[in-house]
Amino acid sequence: MKRALYTIMIGCCMASSLSSQNLDDVVRFNKRELTGTSRSLAMANAFGALGGDLSSLSINPAGIAVYRSSEFAFTPSISLNQSKATYNNFVSKDDKYSFPFNQAGGVTTNRPLREKDKGLISTHFGFTYNRTADFNENTSMLIGRGVTDGDYNIDGQISDARTLLSVIRNEAHGYYDNNGNFIPINATPENLRGRARWAYDTYMLDPLFEDGTHYFSQYEDVIDYDDGTSTVYNRNVNGIDQYNIIERDGYSGEYGFTFGANISHVLLLGTSVNIQSFRYEQTESFREVNVNSFDPSGPKDMDYFDAYNKLNQKGLGINAKFGMILNLHPIRLGASFHTPTFMEVDEEYYSGIDSYLVDFKNYNSSSNVSEFTYSYRTPYRAQGSAAIVLGKFALLSFDYEMKDHTSSKFTSKDGYATLFNQINEDINNQMKITHDFKAGIEIRPVPYFALRAGAAYFDSPIKDEFVDLELTKWMGTTGIGIRSKNFFFDVAYAYKFNEDNYYLNTSEGAMLEGLSFNEPIALEYRNHQASFTFGWKF
Repeated sequence: MKRALYTIMIGCCMASSLSSQNLDDVVRFNKRELTGTSRSLAMANAFGALGGDLSSLSINPAGIAVYRSSEFAFTPSISLNQSKATYNNFVSKDDKYSFPFNQAGGVTTNRPLREKDKGLISTHFGFTYNRTADFNENTSMLIGRGVTDGDYNIDGQISDARTLLSVIRNEAHGYYDNNGNFIPINATPENLRGRARWAYDTYMLDPLFEDGTHYFSQYEDVIDYDDGTSTVYNRNVNGIDQYNIIERDGYSGEYGFTFGANISHVLLLGTSVNIQSFRYEQTESFREVNVNSFDPSGPKDMDYFDAYNKLNQKGLGINAKFGMILNLHPIRLGASFHTPTFMEVDEEYYSGIDSYLVDFKNYNSSSNVSEFTYSYRTPYRAQGSAAIVLGKFALLSFDYEMKDHTSSKFTSKDGYATLFNQINEDINNQMKITHDFKAGIEIRPVPYFALRAGAAYFDSPIKDEFVDLELTKWMGTTGIGIRSKNFFFDVAYAYKFNEDNYYLNTSEGAMLEGLSFNEPIALEYRNHQASFTFGWKF
């Protein structure tokens, strides 16, 4: 994304009371991924016109009316998220395994005692859980090797500070006004604030004299003279390494209560009420590592330190879905509409520094936790689908989904109207209506065994003029299935690839204020997912 999308931060205006309501949040809250049963996943969730699968209920609730019997199934999975970061010819890789539970649920089918072919053939009720998004991933970005600082100027400040700790050391002394005059703040340790206080608390920064207002960092040493004066000099002559590390954890999932009816085996109707849960945790750390040893070195030297921002979000919301399927054998046509999800989100945000010394001691200092509650409305969704069912031998399906991301909206009962109006204006101006496509195929060479494959394209939710790299995503899927009269077992594999540009936030008030980076970090993400569905019909 372009820098604009990463610096629209309400937290900068509210002294961290609101930390992160920006377009990144919008994309995350609106995120929906391929998931569900292994049969559905193997066919890229292209089940809007097919039905008869527990995952299809969350796509088109009319799919519940395809069932001729009752069913229960659950789907564990394993997911591997891999990341690759490139910056100034430095390449770094990271990965994270997770074991999400893709779905669980069941359907009951009620048929009249007397079979008939016209009118109300059957009614259905289903309760299902579907994981809708997985946020688990680690991204490690190497952005500097052997980084050293410039010389001291006449004010005793480091004139070209290229390490974060030296920037913080300068900040502890004072600042320069608009005319270039140095303004000392003369802060004793107990009067330091923000990252300077965190550095002091974690032994990254010490006063030159007890209760003094001049400081030296772990990257410096002091020569004391007999006359009571001292000289500070740079001992980071071999350079430190710098990383930016993002650790993400969480999911979104949906609990659905679905009702459906089969009318004359031609018109299938369904509706559902759904409760959506959301949990997201992110720790972004800027790490400086003493890999080459200071000169001179000592027993209390820093091994590394992390300057971090932590964000925790939990949400709960509700939506409704309506759908229909026309069974015009061998063709099926489906349509569904999903209302916006109306969510209440609780958010926590705090920042701090963790230090780790070579003597294996660890210290931490952080800000108070800022807590905030707000409401969020996701976009509505409209879907159209078509399928061809060739008896029990094969089927081919195609789904289209439209989402109006510009209809997303933040609100709060606690005020902050101006701030939320700004982000809502950004949503309206920078986001767009997206068009997603999914296709799947299933072939049964023998009645009890099926081969499946699918593909999906997800449109970028951001207008082209506001991104410097297209945010579209492609997914490929495949799988197999084994079925008997009362039991079935399905396996699926899905692969996803996408790219992004990441801009480190060095704006005023940010953790990295005072540093400068000449280009974005190029990121590549690859996700491998395998799922396994166990199901019973009765």
